[in-house]
Amino acid sequence: MDTAHRTRQRLIDAFWELFAQKSIERISIRELTERAGLTRGTFYLHFQDIYALLESEERRLLDAMSACIDHCPPDPSKTDLLALMTRLIALYERNREPIIALLGDRGDGSFRRQLKDLMKSMPIWRACDPCLQMTAGERDLLLGQTAAGVISLITDWLEDSRNVSAPNLLHLVYETSIKRQA
Repeated sequence: MDTAHRTRQRLIDAFWELFAQKSIERISIRELTERAGLTRGTFYLHFQDIYALLESEERRLLDAMSACIDHCPPDPSKTDLLALMTRLIALYERNREPIIALLGDRGDGSFRRQLKDLMKSMPIWRACDPCLQMTAGERDLLLGQTAAGVISLITDWLEDSRNVSAPNLLHLVYETSIKRQA
């Protein structure tokens, strides 16, 4: 990792530490750079302002989630679905603090909506019980509710796993949300 990347990462880490404690409106560049042990000028070499840093991190997370989804075939088998969910849960675990912060009380509603829309596009939800005979609008609402529930379940697990392992969480998501849709 080069010096510029390490410096940028120090700023990002300091941002998430502060964002976990207070709303973005209350985070100053001075406070962030002091926490990172850097100067204000260094901050401006990497970001235009605090909001640009947040937007950059949100985009990074959404792009990483989209890349996980792109690896799943359009007509996935159960194995494909489980592999996809395993990749997504691993991504959530690697980004635990930012995900908790973004989806928590001080989080960004826009990020939550984008994440939900991204999850609704997953091939997991493509199949549907023909007995339900839903309109396209009803199906979209159901997918939104299901995606929001899965996001909530994973977020709650990240905050407090309650001694539920990642494989057991995967099983819960599959049995309650994916299998029900297939």
